[in-house]
Amino acid sequence: MTANNVMDTMSVKSSEVRPVRSMSDWVGCAFFAVFALTLPLTSGAIGLMLLPPMTYELVVAVTFLIRGRARRSLRGFGPRLAAYGATFLLPVFLWTAHRWAPSSVAMSTVPWFVSAGAVVWLFGSIVAFWPIWYLRRSFSIEPAARELATDGPYRLARHPIYATQILMYVGIFLLHATIAFAFAMIVWFVVLDARVGYEERVLRAEYPEYERYRSRVGAFWPRLPTRHTAHTG
Repeated sequence: MTANNVMDTMSVKSSEVRPVRSMSDWVGCAFFAVFALTLPLTSGAIGLMLLPPMTYELVVAVTFLIRGRARRSLRGFGPRLAAYGATFLLPVFLWTAHRWAPSSVAMSTVPWFVSAGAVVWLFGSIVAFWPIWYLRRSFSIEPAARELATDGPYRLARHPIYATQILMYVGIFLLHATIAFAFAMIVWFVVLDARVGYEERVLRAEYPEYERYRSRVGAFWPRLPTRHTAHTG
């Protein structure tokens, strides 16, 4: 690895000596299980909208106990901030807003917003478990390379798990379209983009073939084919 692959205090480290199950795995499992069970029950009507993404967090809790050893990981404050920020920012915002500023997540008054939001949220909720199940033994919160997935839902997008999260949260936003929620969504998209960048740095370092895969598959949705027009003369 060259100096160009190192940024500030972050470094890519091998994790071969790490046991398959460690104390952090058990703590991670317990934390995500409690988080997923508590948030919907204390968020009022919005809690119903949070049930699918929080059920997804329960699946995440299980992956801590069944996933394989990380081949490579990215350490440092930046990668961790992006990983946990993208995971918790919107659920915590919705929970906090419901309890202390309910007007910031008031129900939309535009009928087609409500209809479109319900459809987008429902679709994202249904398809969300396909990529989670497919990656169940390789999932991690912090950037890590366990196994390169390029089939199944990963034929359609490099990050199908995040794609379904985008659908669910966009659906919830349309149902509760406020300025405060819009600002939270923008911040979340920025943090998510940073998370994707960190994760792909690890994957490129561990798997030389990832660059070719990245060139033909879009990040969150299928990449449209491009036409190459032949020029003569």
